[in-house]
Amino acid sequence: MWENALKPNRAIEKYVPLVDFIAIMLGDNCEVVLHDLTNPEASIVAIRNGQLSGRRVGGPSTDLVLKVMQDKIYKDRDYIVNYKASGKFTTFRSSSYFIRDDQDEITGMLCVNINIEPYVKTKELLNSMAFISQDLAYGAEAMQDHAVEPPVKEQLHENVDDLFATLITEAVDTIGIITDRMKSDEKLDVIRHLLDKGFFQLKGAVKEVAKVLEISEPTVYRYLNKIKE
Repeated sequence: MWENALKPNRAIEKYVPLVDFIAIMLGDNCEVVLHDLTNPEASIVAIRNGQLSGRRVGGPSTDLVLKVMQDKIYKDRDYIVNYKASGKFTTFRSSSYFIRDDQDEITGMLCVNINIEPYVKTKELLNSMAFISQDLAYGAEAMQDHAVEPPVKEQLHENVDDLFATLITEAVDTIGIITDRMKSDEKLDVIRHLLDKGFFQLKGAVKEVAKVLEISEPTVYRYLNKIKE
């Protein structure tokens, strides 16, 4: 029996049975997740095969989900498919369908994550067995010309604290200076990066970043207002 579902908002309630249906159809190597985005810090309302990523009902949104909400990516498309996601030391091929309300605003996402680790290992084995020297017909440079870097990546977190930590660490790393040596304009850049990622859609976000940057919560709000001017 799959993990119990929380009571979702009415717009996505009809999608709950699809979580079970898709997971049974695709098998135990496929995680299916339903997000209620009216509560992004605890958005997972239904999940099957959550052991693949370590997530469960009541878990948070992902960095990608926040970015979709922040940039309103859902306005010009219905879904995103075949992007890379990672969680619990596992790599997934993932796809997400956007669920909208009557006002055409996003209210949920139905996500399918297929564990590709077994296939990657098989591919590596086959490549090693079928290796041809780069000096022959199809060399390394030609292969590189045909390589395509996935445009979308996602990180899957078991709890909102891990999501906070990942997003803040990434923002700080973009500056390249430890927080206790940052000047005010550098801290402003951290806030700007987090705003762009949709970080402040999470409850408690201001408190978390204020703690890391060693500034007051009113200062965070002042930075946000300055960025939005």
